[in-house]
Amino acid sequence: MCALNKTILTGRLTADPEVRYTSNEKPVAHFAIAVDRAAKNGEKSADFINCLAWGNLAKICGEYLKKGRLVAVEGRLSIRKYQDKNGQARTWTEVVANNIQMLDPRSQKKEEAVKA
Repeated sequence: MCALNKTILTGRLTADPEVRYTSNEKPVAHFAIAVDRAAKNGEKSADFINCLAWGNLAKICGEYLKKGRLVAVEGRLSIRKYQDKNGQARTWTEVVANNIQMLDPRSQKKEEAVKA
C-alpha cells in the first residue's frame, strides 16, 4: 500500500513572506495564502492556509512573493501537535511547499515557476 500526501492550492498572499534563518543558516519562509471557496448560500468566503518553504525556495519566496500576489503552492500537508506556554494542547497545520508557481504576470512577463 502506498501513502500519498500531496496538496495543491491556488490563492493570494495575505502578507509578504517572512524569511528567517535557522541556527545552521538554512533559510525558511513563512507565509499564508487566501484560498477562495464557494459558500452554500452563494456568498464567497476564503480559507487562510499557512505555508512554509525551505532552502533556495525560501530565498526566492522572500525576493519575489509579495502581498496580494496570486500563486499556486504544491507540497505536503503537515500537522503538528504541541503544548503552548500555558500547557494547552495546540495543533498547527501548514503546507510545506516544494513547488511554487507565480500566476500573476509581472509587467507582462511570462508566468514564472519556482521549483525546489
